[in-house]
Amino acid sequence: MSEPISAVVVKAAELTARGLPRQAIALLRPALAVQPRHAEAWCRLAAAHLDVGEPDPALDAAKRALVLDGDHAWAQRLAALALSELDRHVEATVAARECVRRKPSDWRCQVVLAEVLAADPDGRAQAVAVGREAVRLAPDEARAYQVLGDAALRVRDWGTAEFAYRTALRLDPSDDDARANLETVRRRRGTTASSPGADVLAAAHRLVWPTLSRLASVLVAGGLLVLLAGMPRPTPWLGWVVLALVLGCLGVVGQLVWRAGRGVRRALFHLPRHRPKVATVGVLFLAALVILTGWAVALLLGASTMQPLVIAWLCSLVGGAVVVLGGGR
Repeated sequence: MSEPISAVVVKAAELTARGLPRQAIALLRPALAVQPRHAEAWCRLAAAHLDVGEPDPALDAAKRALVLDGDHAWAQRLAALALSELDRHVEATVAARECVRRKPSDWRCQVVLAEVLAADPDGRAQAVAVGREAVRLAPDEARAYQVLGDAALRVRDWGTAEFAYRTALRLDPSDDDARANLETVRRRRGTTASSPGADVLAAAHRLVWPTLSRLASVLVAGGLLVLLAGMPRPTPWLGWVVLALVLGCLGVVGQLVWRAGRGVRRALFHLPRHRPKVATVGVLFLAALVILTGWAVALLLGASTMQPLVIAWLCSLVGGAVVVLGGGR
């Protein structure tokens, strides 16, 4: 009896691939009634029921496969998808994680986990990370990129979504769903001023915060030394020292821009809108540099006041305090 049902399973797989899951179900049901201990047949039946939008019988078939000898990871994937369709998100996540635990290097398990997490409002952010793992494991599989794009689309990570859908279409030009979703991403991305993705912003933040820390050290320490050197009455030569201090700060900023890649460099300009502490420190340091530059020019022209330097140093001190207390979080 194993040969006949094996042939039925192959025929059912062909029918499902041709978009005829109903015929596959009609073929598998009587065969399983005769030989109910064929795990692969139960999995094929579960997959066919999922294709026609029947999660309840799909879950029953996947459970039957789980108690038999066979590919338990496949059965777990099918059970997770069926549970997700039934809005039983906690159970679906448990089943999908068990699938990943059984076969951590199987990209299909990662894909199912990403799908299940993306369907749960509480798991959407994590779904993007799982989708990236699926892409890492299967860089030539269009399905992995499509799932990554779907997860990124739900959290409005337009950059990641566009990259994923473009790659999916390059691997499978006939994927109409990916093409339609790519158009959706481009349209929405245009209405949101092309904001970079969360991962790019995080990379920009990791570069910016150490730079702000160095700027704080230079401005606070340098400003204090200039303050001491200018007492009781500053002289014109101090203006050149202040200009050198300003140029040193600009050099630190230039080094940041030079080190950043193209995508991260673009994200640097968007970062203040997404990181309030970066915006606060940036405004304070910019004000300090502008005041120092103006004061240096005034000194060279014969001025002798110290008030602008005090204001600039206080701005630097407050900005440095935000950097220290913020800790880069």
